[in-house]
Amino acid sequence: VSLASDNGKLVSFEENEVRDMGRTASGVKGMNLDDGSKIVGATTSLEGDKILVLTNKGFGKISYAKDTEITMEDGSTRLYDGYRLTSRGAKGVITIKTTAKTGKLCAVRAVNGDEDLLVVTQSGIVIRTPISEIKIAARNTQGVKIIAVDEKTKVASIAIIPHSDVEEGEETTGEETSNEPLSSEEPVTPDSIDE
Repeated sequence: VSLASDNGKLVSFEENEVRDMGRTASGVKGMNLDDGSKIVGATTSLEGDKILVLTNKGFGKISYAKDTEITMEDGSTRLYDGYRLTSRGAKGVITIKTTAKTGKLCAVRAVNGDEDLLVVTQSGIVIRTPISEIKIAARNTQGVKIIAVDEKTKVASIAIIPHSDVEEGEETTGEETSNEPLSSEEPVTPDSIDE
């Protein structure tokens, strides 16, 4: 289980560290928060092997969940530090540098890298981008601009959805259609729908 706070920190711990409790119990401490910070998201390794983070000013990036060695195009190798497992209640490690420029962390999701990212702003702007096009970066970096937002609006929400090859402006219903007109010998009425 991974929990992220708005000041850009993330803590990862084993699920079995959270014991079963009744619904009226107050729970256990998942993360030790700095003054004024709050939890903005939770995710699990079952959802993917990479961690996607996004700030409220539209900066984001992907980091590997575990230490990963990658062979570069020139043949050299690079080691990306993952998120070490800690006990619950820890302060966490930096997952993205939050500054006045980048804003506060607002979303975290585990991804595989073959999905699409849907970002919605407070003013209703929606973008869809393939996650494979988002930069993979070390944990302790600020990321890249995913969506441009102005001073009056911020990122409101994100969703991870299956990748689609549908071009912008193209519509699809997910069904095969024919060019033949629909015909019915009997008119459809509210009473005939249940028949």
